[in-house]
Amino acid sequence: MNFLEECLTLGDWLSQENRRALYKYFLRSNNGNYKSQANLLVTNGLLNKTIANGQIYYLVKDGLVNYSTRRLDSDEFTPVIREIKLTGIKFYDIIRLKKFFAQSDVDVIRNFPLPGLNPQSDSGFGINVYPYYDLNYYSDGKGKLLGLVNRIKTNDRELLNKLKGR
Repeated sequence: MNFLEECLTLGDWLSQENRRALYKYFLRSNNGNYKSQANLLVTNGLLNKTIANGQIYYLVKDGLVNYSTRRLDSDEFTPVIREIKLTGIKFYDIIRLKKFFAQSDVDVIRNFPLPGLNPQSDSGFGINVYPYYDLNYYSDGKGKLLGLVNRIKTNDRELLNKLKGR
């Protein structure tokens, strides 16, 4: 089993560093898929997809994109997990939506992983307050400038290479 396959089974057991690297990996490796999905979402106003053991439902309403999710064996979706506002500038919205998709994929893997060796809790849906695409994530809400400095200092190269299978 490679590291990416292992990450899909770890769920709650994924470290913050592994989740951030997974986000960056998805953003790079799924760029084309995310672009197609973003175009479909903007055109149709909704999009469904699955990852790990979860289904994600994206909806565009009044210029906002949000997503809800559910475990594949469940009938009930969560309340809205995250949302972003569209700007109306399509190329810019596509870039933002790709980041939003990568974040939602990581959120779902964290909460609805594939079956594996580690027991998973059913204590609710866990997410980071600040998504990885927000500079506030890197400063823990203490400002975007500090977040930029900390993001520049962050080195995920080793984990990214591990995800790529190198």
